[in-house]
Amino acid sequence: MTHSLHRRGSVESLRNDYVLLFTPAARINHEGSHEKLREIVEIIAEAGPTNIGSYEIRNIYDGATIEDIRDNLYKAAVPRVRCCFSDRDKVMQVLRKVKENDYGISVTVSGLTDEVLKMADELGMRPHSINLSLGVWGRTERLPDKAVMEIVSMCGHGMLAKSLVEKQADLVRRGRKTVREAAEELARPCTCGIVNVDRAVEILERYLAQGDLESSCGAPGED
Repeated sequence: MTHSLHRRGSVESLRNDYVLLFTPAARINHEGSHEKLREIVEIIAEAGPTNIGSYEIRNIYDGATIEDIRDNLYKAAVPRVRCCFSDRDKVMQVLRKVKENDYGISVTVSGLTDEVLKMADELGMRPHSINLSLGVWGRTERLPDKAVMEIVSMCGHGMLAKSLVEKQADLVRRGRKTVREAAEELARPCTCGIVNVDRAVEILERYLAQGDLESSCGAPGED
């Protein structure tokens, strides 16, 4: 499975949200994969990702650059590259070049199933497998509300806290931050770099306009 599987939201909200995971197989083809992944990072950088990160370095909203990520892949025994895009054409640009170069590295594309299947068809490819989320089971009443879940579920490892979402929304509401600044702050804890900042902006704007995302992390005016 993939940690990008459980993103929440409407079809419209998810239509411009794509995650790409490039993963060599440990003890199968990970040896010598570092240079291939360096080239893949260059391809991603040329397309212009919304976010990109590395377990070894951090993401581009937490002090790293794409060059840092590329040049430090050697630190991992099994290097991996994770990124996200808000533009289908950019995803296709990356996938076409990766296919042309035939790196032999597993590629996972997370997005709306119908859209991803259309992309595979355009590329002349057949997906190896398809993973579908069956939702969250158990004491779901303990989950954050819908507005928060749409944002925190973009970090599949659960590093993005409900209180941080509420905090940033409150700072925007009080004019202390722009929506974009708040969205970039929300992307920082996700080391993988798969929190889609463009989508976070859209979600914040939508729910703030509706009067949702009320803060429970402090009194008004409190930092």
